Amino acid sequence: MRKGFIFNHNKCVNCNACNAACILENGWTVHPRNIFTFNSEAEHLFPIINLSLACNHCESAVCMEGCPASAYSRETVTGAILLDEMKCIGCRYCQWNCPYDAPKFNSENRTIAKCNLCYYGLIEGRQPACSSACPTGALKFGQLTETDSYMNYSWFPDKKLNPAIEFAGSDKNTPLKIIPEIIYEQIVPKPVIAGKNISNELSLIIFSFLSTLSVATVITCFIKGIFPDKMIFIPVILLAGMVSFFHLGRKLRSWRSVQNLKNSPLSREIAVLIVYAIASSATVFFHLPGFLVASSIIGLIFLLVIDSVYIYADYSRSVILHSGQTFVSALLIVSFFSGIVIPFVFIGSIKLLLSVYSLSVNKSNLADFGIRFLRIAFLVISGISMILNISNIYIFISSIFLIGELLDRIFFYIDFNPLNINTLIDEKLIIERDEKKRG
Repeated sequence: MRKGFIFNHNKCVNCNACNAACILENGWTVHPRNIFTFNSEAEHLFPIINLSLACNHCESAVCMEGCPASAYSRETVTGAILLDEMKCIGCRYCQWNCPYDAPKFNSENRTIAKCNLCYYGLIEGRQPACSSACPTGALKFGQLTETDSYMNYSWFPDKKLNPAIEFAGSDKNTPLKIIPEIIYEQIVPKPVIAGKNISNELSLIIFSFLSTLSVATVITCFIKGIFPDKMIFIPVILLAGMVSFFHLGRKLRSWRSVQNLKNSPLSREIAVLIVYAIASSATVFFHLPGFLVASSIIGLIFLLVIDSVYIYADYSRSVILHSGQTFVSALLIVSFFSGIVIPFVFIGSIKLLLSVYSLSVNKSNLADFGIRFLRIAFLVISGISMILNISNIYIFISSIFLIGELLDRIFFYIDFNPLNINTLIDEKLIIERDEKKRG
C-alpha cells in the first residue's frame, strides 16, 4: 500500500507547527507548506476550517514529467518527488503544471524549492518533520486507506495524478465545505487585467509574438517567391531568442532546457526553435528555395509546439481554442501581408468569434472590456481594408493590424489559467457567497 499524508481538518487548530518544522528541518527560505484557513472570524453556525497542504508526491507527477531540465526525480525507497536545485533553470513550468501550488519560486537563488517528504528521515524510520511536529494529530504520515478521499471535495483539483494524500474525519455524505473568512463580506471575482500581473509573462509575450512574426514572414516570402531581408529578419529571430532567456531564473543553465525532449513540451519547443533558427537563417543567407520550404514547414511546427506548452499545463483547456494562438495568428498575418482575401476572411472570422466570446465573458471589468473591444475593432478595420483593397493608408492599417495581433497574444496569457487549488478555492468562495445571498 502507498504511504502519504493523512489530514484531519477536525483536529487542525492552525498552530503552524507543521510549517515551522518543515522550514527549520530543511533550512528553507520559502514556505513549501500552505495553510489555508476559512471562517477565521469564527462566525456563528459555521465551522472554522484549516487545511495544511504541501507536495502530494503524486504517482503521475506532472512537475517531473514536464520539467525541461530533468531537475525532478523520484526517490526509489520512499517514492518522494525530489528537486535538484543545481539542475533547476528557474523556468517555473512546474508551477504551471502543479495544481496543488507545491513548487515555490525562491527569489534568492532564482530556482524552485519544494517539499522533499524528509525522505532521508523516512529511510531511517523517522516521520516527516511536519507530521512529527503536529501537536493535535491533525497531520500524519502513513498507509493510505482511502486513496481517493480527495474526490469528495470540489475545491481539490484533480488531474488524474493520484496524489499521496488522504482526508480523514469527514462523512462522505457531508463533504467538507469551504466557508468564506467573513461570511457577510462580498466576494467578487478578481478583474482579469488588474488581478493578473502579466509583467511576469512579458518576456514570453514578446518571445512568442516575435516568433509568430518571424514564421509569418518566412511563409509570406515563400508565397511571394522572394527571400526575407536579412537586415530585418535576423535581428527579429535573434531578439526573440534573447528575450526568452529573461524568463529563466538561472540563465547560465539554459543549456539544460533540452534535457527532457521525451516528456516536456517546453524542451521540445526550445529544440524546434533552435532548428528553425538555423534553417531560417540559412534561407536568408544562401537564398536556396529548398531552405525556404523547409524553414516554412519547421516554422509552423514550431508554432504548434509553442501552443502545446500551454495546452499541456492548462488542464481546464481555456487556451485550446483561443484567438491568440501563435499558429492561427501566423496564418492570419500571412494572408494579410500576402493580400489573399478569402483565407484572411475565413481565419479572421474564427478569431473574431473567439474574441467576441472572450469579450462576453469578461464584460464585468470595464478596462478589460474596453481593450478587448478595441482588439475586435482593429480586426474588423483590417478586414474591411482587405476586402475594399484600401492601399493609400496601408502603413496605418498594417500598424493597427499588428497591434491587434499583439493584444491577442497578451490576452492569451491573461486567459491562460492552469488548474490550481487557489483558483478553485476562490471559485468555491464565490459559490458559497451566492448561495448565502439566495438563502
